[in-house]
Amino acid sequence: MERIRSIDDSRVAAYRNLRDRTLRGESIFIAEGELIARRLLASRYPTESLFVAEKLADEFEQAVGDVPLYVATEQLLREVVGFAFHRGVLAVGRRASFWTLEEMMAAATASNRKPSPGGCGLVVCPEVTSPDNLGLIFRSAAAFGVEGVLLGSRSCDPLSRRALRLSMGGVFQVPWIKTDDLPRVLQRLKADWRFELWATVLDEKAERLDAVGWPPCVGLLLGNEFDGLGAPWLALCDRRVTISMQQGVDSLNLGVAAGVFLYEMKCRRKQTGSNSR
Repeated sequence: MERIRSIDDSRVAAYRNLRDRTLRGESIFIAEGELIARRLLASRYPTESLFVAEKLADEFEQAVGDVPLYVATEQLLREVVGFAFHRGVLAVGRRASFWTLEEMMAAATASNRKPSPGGCGLVVCPEVTSPDNLGLIFRSAAAFGVEGVLLGSRSCDPLSRRALRLSMGGVFQVPWIKTDDLPRVLQRLKADWRFELWATVLDEKAERLDAVGWPPCVGLLLGNEFDGLGAPWLALCDRRVTISMQQGVDSLNLGVAAGVFLYEMKCRRKQTGSNSR
C-alpha cells in the first residue's frame, strides 16, 4: 500500500485526466469500480496497479497480492481522474492477446469450460461501434455461457472504459478475438467446425426466434446499431432469425436484443441437450 499525496505523483500518471484520454494506441486499459477491478485481478490480464479511496484501502490490501495499491483521499482521487468519480476504485490492466481461433475452439470443449449441452455458441459482431452496446453484449455473453465473441476490425474497443463498465467485467470472462479478416474466420468456422451462421435481422420474412430449431454449433451475427448487417455478411449466413414484437414497435436496442437472442440460445441448447440424453 502506497500513499498518494499529490496530483502530480508519477505513480498515478496512468489515471490522470481520464475524460480527456482515450488510451488509444497504448498498451494499457482502465477498469472502474470495485467489482470490475476484482474481476480484472482474477482474470488472465496482468494488473499493473490499483488506485483506491482511503475507505477501501484495507478491503483491497489483502486482494491485490504483489500488485501496487495506491491510496488517496476521495478529493485527491477525483482531482487526478479529472471528474467527479464516486466509485472509489480504479485499476490499470495491460492488454494482451490470449486467443487464436483454434485456442478459442479448444477452450470451448475443454473440461474447465465445458459448453452448454447441445454444442457451442459464438457471438459475431462485424461492426458494433457503440461501447455501451458492446459492453452489454459481453455482459449477456458471460451471463448465458457463450463460448466466445468474434469482433470485426470496425467494432469498437471492448477494453475501453465504457465498454468494460457496461460489461461488468464480462470482457474478462468470455474469450474474444478481434480480426481484420472476419469473413475468412467465419468460413473456417463453417468448414472446420461445422457451424451454422445466423443473421439476426428485422425482417417479417425471417424465421421467428421463439420457433426456430437450434443446431449443435451456431454463430449469431449481430449487426451495426444503425444499418444492421450489410449484404456481404448476410450472404455468409445460413439462416435469418428475428424477434417477434408487438405492432407499432419496430426494433429493440442492440444490447437488449442481444440479451434476448442469447437467453433463447441458452434455453434451447439446454433443451436440446436434455432431449438427446
